[in-house]
Amino acid sequence: MLEHWIPPVRNRFTGADFDFLASVLAPGEQRQHLEKLWSDPDALREMLDLKEVFRGLLDSPATIQVSPRFYFYVLVRHAFLQAELSDAELADYVSGVMTKRICPCPEDPLQDITHGFTHASDFIAIISNAKGRMRFHLQVAAGNQFLVLAGLYPEFLKSRCEKRGTPDLDFYESFAQRAYRGAADNRQIAGNASRQLLGALSEAMPVARRSLNRMAEEFVFLGD
Repeated sequence: MLEHWIPPVRNRFTGADFDFLASVLAPGEQRQHLEKLWSDPDALREMLDLKEVFRGLLDSPATIQVSPRFYFYVLVRHAFLQAELSDAELADYVSGVMTKRICPCPEDPLQDITHGFTHASDFIAIISNAKGRMRFHLQVAAGNQFLVLAGLYPEFLKSRCEKRGTPDLDFYESFAQRAYRGAADNRQIAGNASRQLLGALSEAMPVARRSLNRMAEEFVFLGD
């Protein structure tokens, strides 16, 4: 179900991502031993959890060659681990959201649904009369939109609150949390694993948002 909206990132890494990982963990002749681990999901997760990979991503000029999926997964995963959010599926999903919203695919037919929506009222207006599958998708879209805004652009929300009297950062965090919870509780949608993931993200939202705020402040340049 969610794969149509946010494809998992760990099974979509590129050859350039492998080259980067090999340059950090297995330079020279050791590279061949890394290839088997690269194709093992559990081994790959453990490798990407290494601090050497995180530091390499921040310090190496070769970082410019990695895919946005790889870049955001490593940053989000380590930010979450620091906050004791150990479920790799959460990092996988959130990094997919980041990649999709910051590096959108122009051919994506669903992209325009949430384009430019930065007010909760925009979503309330379209969700209130939606039902079933459409309601689920709109709730997921709302959660994703405000996860990105509250996680990566907290200063934008704070500034708008001060200048225009719009809701504060906590409101948008809460809105995203409720949107994910609503999607998780939608029993008309098949796929327990997807709904369980959204429920877990709803529960983790306050910690996840603060982790993303620190990540954005310390490691990610998103422009003025």
